[in-house]
Amino acid sequence: MYRAAEAAMRRRTGSAMGLGDNDLLALRFILDQRAAGHPVASKDITRYLGISSASTTVLIRRLESGGFIERRENSADRRSSEIVPTQAAEGDTGPLLAVAQNHMAAATQTLTAEEARIVSRFLTTMRTTVDGIGAK
Repeated sequence: MYRAAEAAMRRRTGSAMGLGDNDLLALRFILDQRAAGHPVASKDITRYLGISSASTTVLIRRLESGGFIERRENSADRRSSEIVPTQAAEGDTGPLLAVAQNHMAAATQTLTAEEARIVSRFLTTMRTTVDGIGAK
């Protein structure tokens, strides 16, 4: 039931931003990778979403024309480009995602420190597991 509710929230957020599910997932991936200091190439999005490279190209063009991302020459390998979020992407997604994050953080306030640690460990394990399924 949580997954269905989370997916519905993601659809509402994407709709408010004019983005489809995969567009929003890709943008969130790009923002997260950027925050972690990892460059993103189109192949990373292809792998993460499990879609074809042709679909990834179309998705990237949509995000680029919407002003959410831009392509830059990869400084380490000038033959490829790096996909980076724009200030607008961070600004547009920030308020919407901040509201969701604040509501979810408030929901966790009822947990004891031990309960929070257990839930955090469980969710981290689940994320690692899910991210690894079907990954090459």
